[in-house]
Amino acid sequence: MPESFLSILAVCGTTILSQLSPGPDVFFVFRTSLAQGYKRGLVVAFGITVGAFIQSIVACTLGVYVLEQSWSQWVIYAAAAWLFYLAWKIFPRSHTAANELSANPVQKESILSLLLQGFLCNILNVKCMLFIMSLSADALRSHAALSWYVPALIGSLFAANLFGWCLWSSLLQFPPVRAAYLRHIRLIDEFFALVLFVFGLLLLMT
Repeated sequence: MPESFLSILAVCGTTILSQLSPGPDVFFVFRTSLAQGYKRGLVVAFGITVGAFIQSIVACTLGVYVLEQSWSQWVIYAAAAWLFYLAWKIFPRSHTAANELSANPVQKESILSLLLQGFLCNILNVKCMLFIMSLSADALRSHAALSWYVPALIGSLFAANLFGWCLWSSLLQFPPVRAAYLRHIRLIDEFFALVLFVFGLLLLMT
């Protein structure tokens, strides 16, 4: 197999594995899948994948030029504000009893709302673009002379992101995992909310 194809496979494989690393995207997808089911988890995942697709286009063409612009810092502020909002939205309200939460899990949101939330969660994540740049830099330097390589790499990143999110979301639907979530729904949602809040703080500190 040509080295150019192997490099694309390596980038895609790393992308799928990287989805398990701590980050706003993974925590939002996992929490939605647990709380609202597989299909709605996939809707969020697709919104995130669309955002990652746009980030891949920018990272594989314009590169660091975008991050060097003066307005890029405001994107970071917007991303932090969005993560704070998600943390507030997920955090269980104090007046809701734990047994009530277990009996009545989180109300399902509309498909359009979840799609938009997933898209914003990713497109405002500047570190996602930095990751794509670092991941694909060597491959682009080695094979960018091939006219088909950049479009193939971008398309492959889109497919890898979507496949990875589908895989991880499906694994969360195993009955023991869902049962554990319903037994400890308040504690787990508090954890997800806290993690998203911390990521927002870390963005403001960059």
